[in-house]
Amino acid sequence: MKAVYILEQGGPEVLLYGDWPDPVIGPDEVLVRVRAAALNRLDLYSRSGEKGVRIATPRILGLDFAGEVAEVGAAAQNRLQPGDRVLVDPNVSCGRCDACLLGHDEDCPDRVSLGITADGGYAELAKAPARNAHKIPEALSFEEAAALPIAFKTAWRMMVGRARVQPGETVLVHAAGSGVGSAAIQIARLFGCRIFATAGADWKLERARELGADEAVNYTEETWPDLVRALTEDRGVDIVIDSVGASLWEGSFSCLARGGRLVTCGVTSGHRVSLHLGRLFTEGQSILGVGGLPNSDFPTIMKLVQRGLFKGIVHAVLPLEQAQEAHRLLESRNVFGKIILKV
Repeated sequence: MKAVYILEQGGPEVLLYGDWPDPVIGPDEVLVRVRAAALNRLDLYSRSGEKGVRIATPRILGLDFAGEVAEVGAAAQNRLQPGDRVLVDPNVSCGRCDACLLGHDEDCPDRVSLGITADGGYAELAKAPARNAHKIPEALSFEEAAALPIAFKTAWRMMVGRARVQPGETVLVHAAGSGVGSAAIQIARLFGCRIFATAGADWKLERARELGADEAVNYTEETWPDLVRALTEDRGVDIVIDSVGASLWEGSFSCLARGGRLVTCGVTSGHRVSLHLGRLFTEGQSILGVGGLPNSDFPTIMKLVQRGLFKGIVHAVLPLEQAQEAHRLLESRNVFGKIILKV
């Protein structure tokens, strides 16, 4: 088969397109004929080694992918059949350890991530445990399906698992053009929240409004926190969803309402900040890390996908052999939604 792989970490030029042995599946696995693979920022770190991400090479990258089932292992034939249209949850847990049996598979010591610690979806064929393959509706394109897993698992964990979002709350979503940001807007809309979205370009703000944001603010303007406070009549927001980090920290914290929760899943702009502990405890506020991404969240997400309530947002589609260009485009940040490699 053809695949995009790395032999060493480095710049986009280390992404190589060429021949690779076909995967051989086990009895509880499926072989997927990949039709689309979505880029994540973690793909960039896995390729480059930035943010302390070190992976064994050679490796086929790509956490998120969707396609058709080509082959089903003997023990999985009651679940899937050849020809089924599926997307793959890339987080693979053992299902046998104490953490898995207690419902905390995100803490599984043997957890594997396809595209990082095992080969992923930048290829014509990819294998995965059958339990990680989820059927997708005919109305959903492979490109839209591939854009779903990591973005929605992260945003759902932040909004529902950690912040415990309640209907009608006010939510501030940073980096609305990111996969997590665009997913968080859709989740907040599902809960009937008032949504504030931020981005660094006006065209992204318009896209955020189209997706469901009630208000959109450019975070390159120094006064953006004042605008958010003014629009909430100085109350602030109940939840902040942040994947940016240090550059937006002070403004985000100043926007929190009494009892507000700030959830972080990224530090693209830096990870060291100062914290006003007095305000934190007197206002009853919470600072939360996203933690792991439980596989148990994904069936619920997929039910909402099946009902047409969630969709993957696609910015651009490039052929697999242009993976280097796709990585450069994602690094430019001039995107809204996901960049897709079409296989």
